[in-house]
Amino acid sequence: MHPSTAPVTRTPIRAAAGARPYVLTAPNTPTAPKAARDFVHAVLRRTALSPLLDTAVLLTSEAVTRAHLHTPRTADILLRMLTAGHGLRISVHDVAPARIPWPAPAAGGQPDDYGLLLADRLADDWGTAPSEEVPRSTSLWFELHLDR
Repeated sequence: MHPSTAPVTRTPIRAAAGARPYVLTAPNTPTAPKAARDFVHAVLRRTALSPLLDTAVLLTSEAVTRAHLHTPRTADILLRMLTAGHGLRISVHDVAPARIPWPAPAAGGQPDDYGLLLADRLADDWGTAPSEEVPRSTSLWFELHLDR
């Protein structure tokens, strides 16, 4: 659900709020999406967040593929995952000054990018933001929450 329509009743998933951080840096090669999928799978598979695993892997793959396509080949792609008892937050950004384009809605208000459309349909919250780690870089992030 896009942030503009998402209810704001859950605790934000932030490191400052006690979420556990995981980080993966991958070279910008065609194998980066697989490395990211494997990383997310390995972290989540035997945790209380395992019900979110398939969706997290799919959205991660789409986000890393998008970064791969829009990032110079000489750059790295950074994936940051925060896990909390009630859900997870994954952000993907490049570590080069090139920007991941902002999502543009197509006719009907839906994103015109397949990966963003999936994030809009499957994530509890998602968006793009300036990267906190790298100046002039943009991250694509999404959150998934366990049902209570």
